Amino acid sequence: MIPEFPQIKPLELEDRLWIHRKLKQTSREICELSLGNIFIWKDFDHTLVTCINHNICMLINPPNEPAYFLEPIGSNKLAETAEILLKHAGRISRVSINFLAQLPKDRYLFEPLRNQFDYIYARANLAELKGKKYDGKRNHIKRFSRQHPNYTYQTLDPNIKEKALELFEKWFAIREESRFFPRLAYTSQKGAVIEAFSYFKELHLLGGALFDGNKLCGFTLGSEINPELVSVHFLYGDPALPGVTQTLLREACRKTYTTFKYIDLEQDLGIPGLRTAKLSYHPLKMGEKFEVKPIS
Repeated sequence: MIPEFPQIKPLELEDRLWIHRKLKQTSREICELSLGNIFIWKDFDHTLVTCINHNICMLINPPNEPAYFLEPIGSNKLAETAEILLKHAGRISRVSINFLAQLPKDRYLFEPLRNQFDYIYARANLAELKGKKYDGKRNHIKRFSRQHPNYTYQTLDPNIKEKALELFEKWFAIREESRFFPRLAYTSQKGAVIEAFSYFKELHLLGGALFDGNKLCGFTLGSEINPELVSVHFLYGDPALPGVTQTLLREACRKTYTTFKYIDLEQDLGIPGLRTAKLSYHPLKMGEKFEVKPIS
């Protein structure tokens, strides 16, 4: 049971049913407000949850930045709810433009968070890769197909968890020396992968896996943000296999995320290589996010 504010408690898997119902009733468009993201990162975020004005409010306490509230899940008395959240934590972060529209502009500062902007694409574009601007992507896929002519793409089976973790270790090993991938990033991402595989059905996750024989070459996991938009939480490919990531994403858009019109590849966190990679797929738009603070 989620308590009424000022009571607040750690987010637990048992809370997912109420949160899922509330998400279905609420307009949402950012990756933070997908059921998958809320729960697979809860241990890293040390998420606390409470209810204010019939809105579900989550306080995020990550080890790498000060605590903040996410935008409330709900639509009742949002300006009043925001005032309570700001008095308690001092900031509401990763909020959407839709939420900002509910707040008085003369009382709050709205700071854009470019590193947190979501990259949103038309699924059909990533499935078809038509036109000159995708020449490079098609070439990568052709190379992978030549080297692995018998590869298969399958619906993700949560029972491949150990193989997926082995692949994750291989993927992370080539990044661990980068200042953009400190040990904290390893711990948080591995924990999120474990949670996703452990509670795949409970969190209504979707996924696919790329195999060459019995060898796992890559896997992807995502969950619904809204009926037209899916958030892709993970897209990991074996770094020793050129073209694997491009092939995995195309196959996923063709065979896994087919009920959605749009694909959200989430944020780049200010990592230059990740930003370049996401921009190279030519996003349809950026899902802008902001931080809200009171005017001093």
